[in-house]
Amino acid sequence: MLLFGMVVVVGGILLLRLHAFLALLLGAFLVAFLTSPETIETHALRIGLSAEAAFRLSQEAVGGRVAEGFGRTVGQIGIMIAMASIIGMSLLESGAADRIVRRTVYWIGEKRAPLGLMVTAFFLGIPVFFDTVFYLMIPLGKALHLRTGRHYLYYILTIVAGGTMAHSLVPPTPGPLFVAGELGVDLGLMIIAGTIIGLCCSASGYLFAGWADRRWDIPLRETGAEMEKLLKFSRREDAELPPLWASVLPILLPVFLISLLTVWDSAGTPPAWLVAVGDKNIALSLAAAI
Repeated sequence: MLLFGMVVVVGGILLLRLHAFLALLLGAFLVAFLTSPETIETHALRIGLSAEAAFRLSQEAVGGRVAEGFGRTVGQIGIMIAMASIIGMSLLESGAADRIVRRTVYWIGEKRAPLGLMVTAFFLGIPVFFDTVFYLMIPLGKALHLRTGRHYLYYILTIVAGGTMAHSLVPPTPGPLFVAGELGVDLGLMIIAGTIIGLCCSASGYLFAGWADRRWDIPLRETGAEMEKLLKFSRREDAELPPLWASVLPILLPVFLISLLTVWDSAGTPPAWLVAVGDKNIALSLAAAI
């Protein structure tokens, strides 16, 4: 049943080009249709429901079960996903993400630009969906290639190495958020551990990118119009962008507050103000407001 559900989800996205939400919903309906009432009743008894409640659940219509599961998931992570989406979009529209990218590359230096791209992609991948990070940073990678005349594959692969790991392992990206909720893992602990593991994995990707760049010469293929757009992007004035402190604050603040609550809670009783602002929904809402 899980295999059928995965085929529907992956096939729906890759072959039919469905939005991920629709593909996941179709997969959920398929699995719900294939699951027998006896299996549902056995599971309900195993997790502690009474015999009467377990029987009622097993007789519930497929649509009701899927809707209830969807509602439960939204109740756990819905506000956080909405706030993280606002933060990500604001970083893009305001130019804050562009400021972070440029400053990181400036500090590290053009010779170490691939490392700067990896670190920046990882940093931005915490509040911003990976596909958005990728589309944001690809023009910068191409612009760097035009300036240096080499390392195109190096630039692109380091962007991928940084962005995918943060997207996979560090909340408030929806995937890690959901995993933390389902497994009962403290969100602050998930952020700290996900960051450590994610940076190790990104470092492996960085090393592979360097190895691949030395072996495969992948050229930049762009039309004249696209090339003009890239040059315009790379020449945008710094004065048009927000200051660095304002650019990084919406990313650092929720990570700091949630992690601080976790550390304080493990050492003793945290103060009431920290319990309030360290709550994942409040922390991300504050960041979205900023």
